[in-house]
Amino acid sequence: MARVNSTTKETDNNFNTANGTGAAVRASLNDILTALRTLNSASGDPSGISNIAQFQPHIDTSSNLLKICTAVSGSGGSATGTFTTIGNITQANLGLAPVAGATFTGKIIHNYTSSVTVPSGTTAQRDGSPAVGMLRHNTTLNQFEGYNNGAWGAIGGGAGATGGGTDEVFFENDQTATTSYSLTANKHAHSVSPTINNGVTITVPSGAKLVIL
Repeated sequence: MARVNSTTKETDNNFNTANGTGAAVRASLNDILTALRTLNSASGDPSGISNIAQFQPHIDTSSNLLKICTAVSGSGGSATGTFTTIGNITQANLGLAPVAGATFTGKIIHNYTSSVTVPSGTTAQRDGSPAVGMLRHNTTLNQFEGYNNGAWGAIGGGAGATGGGTDEVFFENDQTATTSYSLTANKHAHSVSPTINNGVTITVPSGAKLVIL
C-alpha cells in the first residue's frame, strides 16, 4: 500500500518523474508504479494538486472504501478533490447489489411516477418455497396475488374478478384444497364446490363464516 511522494518528481505532479540520476529516476519510477499497483491506497483521501487528478482512483484504508476523484478544486498544496465512493473492498461485489438475487436489509424508496414491474407468471410458476409478503402477477388467473397465511390470495384489481376483455364479472377459485388453511381472523370467505383432500383441514375462526356453493 502506498501513495506517491515528491522525490524526483515534476512540479505539481508526483506521478511524473523529473530528470535525475539513473538511481534517482529508477527510485521515482518504482514509487509511482507501487502507488499504481496498490491503487494509490493509504489512510484518508489524497490532497494537493501534485497528488490528485480528475478520474484518479484510490483506496482509503481507514474505511476500506474504493473511491474515484470526480473533480479537483483549488491549486497547489491546498487543492482538494471531490470523491465518489464505488464500494467497500472488504465486501462481496464491493457491497453493491448484483444484477440478480440481491437482498436488501433497509428501506427501498422508488422516487418516480411511472411504474414498477413485479414478477409475472402462471400458477405453476409460483415460487416453490413461498414466504409471507411475496407478491406477483398471475397470468393464469389474470390477477395480482400475494402470499400470506400459508396460501396465495388475490390482491387489488377488482379483488380477483375476471372475465372477457376488460370485464370483471367472475370470481374464480381452485377446484381442490391441497393444503390446510385457516381463514383470516375477522374475515368471512366463500368458495364454489371445492374438493378438500384427505388430511387437509380448513379452520373457520370463531365469529367467521365460510360459504360453500
